[in-house]
Amino acid sequence: MPQPKTSAAVNMLSPFLLFISILLFGCLLMSNINLINVAKTLNEAEIGSEVGKVDAFTDMDRLKEFTTEKINYLELIRERFSENAMIRIVVISVLAAIQIVLYAMKGNFSGSKE
Repeated sequence: MPQPKTSAAVNMLSPFLLFISILLFGCLLMSNINLINVAKTLNEAEIGSEVGKVDAFTDMDRLKEFTTEKINYLELIRERFSENAMIRIVVISVLAAIQIVLYAMKGNFSGSKE
């Protein structure tokens, strides 16, 4: 039985999808590299500095104001992490779809000998 012939569009689509897939994997890698704590001692020093600021407060109103600012900052950071997580979910979903399409194209057009 003759093997089905692939069209030029399908032959061009596969490398294009592979290229997009590699770019998206690169984006995921770069976004996750930023989350690695490479300066742990620097971060510990910053935390110690913030604790020192809290310990130095004698006025309760100033301490409340400082604490409220820190809580608002933490909420902002949490919202940014949530947005980044949603972007990663979309990228992973697109990558999964691309991989499924590439697998289906390989299965449909590679031709099996009977």
